[in-house]
Amino acid sequence: MNIDFFAACAVIFLISFLVTFFITPKAIRKLEERRIVAPDLNKPERPAIPKIGGVVMLLGFSLALLLSLQLHSADIDKVHMLAAICSVTLIAVMGLLDDLLKVPDRYRVLLPVFAAIPLMVTKAGVTKMHLIFLTVDFNLGVLTLPFLGAVDVNLYSLLLVPVGVVACSNLVNLLAGFNGLEAGSGAVVSASIFLASILLRFMGLHTTETSFLMIGLFGACLAFLFYNWYPAKIFPGNVATYMIGASIVAAVVIGNMERIGVIALTPQIIEFFLKARSKFKAENFGRVGKGGRLHYEGKIYSLTHLLMKAIHPTEKQLVILLLLLQMFFGAVAVWSIYW
Repeated sequence: MNIDFFAACAVIFLISFLVTFFITPKAIRKLEERRIVAPDLNKPERPAIPKIGGVVMLLGFSLALLLSLQLHSADIDKVHMLAAICSVTLIAVMGLLDDLLKVPDRYRVLLPVFAAIPLMVTKAGVTKMHLIFLTVDFNLGVLTLPFLGAVDVNLYSLLLVPVGVVACSNLVNLLAGFNGLEAGSGAVVSASIFLASILLRFMGLHTTETSFLMIGLFGACLAFLFYNWYPAKIFPGNVATYMIGASIVAAVVIGNMERIGVIALTPQIIEFFLKARSKFKAENFGRVGKGGRLHYEGKIYSLTHLLMKAIHPTEKQLVILLLLLQMFFGAVAVWSIYW
């Protein structure tokens, strides 16, 4: 089967969206029955909300992407697409283990390296990275080593890909914890990268895999938002934040769109440096006051702290402001293809 590219994008979006949308309510009931829940820390009464909803997002995303291998088979690198699906699934499983077993921080940071292996061994992406003012080639060529013989030394695959997977999965996880924030951020970033990939396609570049990955992620995030938006009926969990981060990395690596991905994730990068000031010990939360307004009096270790200290927003207002910030950098990321 080889349907039109844009028709394939529409089908991938619909499958990812519909699977996530219709299975999530059933997941909510089952998780409540089994008491797989977590307290909503931004509500005065702290209700117990079902967690690990990202498993449903992964199901919708994976089914849609696997189908893409047949929908548009003439213009897709199946090896790279399968490697991306494998990496996303591996890291989502690691996130699920973290949600259920509370993996120590030192392992939480390093485990995503293993999820990068499928992208590394398939040598996804290209060896040259185009920055704003220069192009960097990470391929050192073939080296002859004792006992090993000829070895292809590609620092992009060996170093940058695993670093990117580790960094991005943890970046998305840093700016989280509020109703609708994780899924909303994932929807905004995936939509931005998808739009950039379409524009690059019109410029004659091959971005099919990136487009499919991002439209699939957008569908899953958008559907999940119907249940995760304030007041949330289900939490995404680390399984979702890791999945979102890995999907973004896989998409920009395969499509050679690293600069676009970095710009789109600027709020998360800012959050990283703010959290680094606290040695990553600070939480995003504040104190819930009258009318559900959030207050924070300490040092600024998060973008959420900055907003809570400046304007005392409600949780819903806080998330909307952060998503508007994400949209701004998403627009800049799309514009950057013309730089």
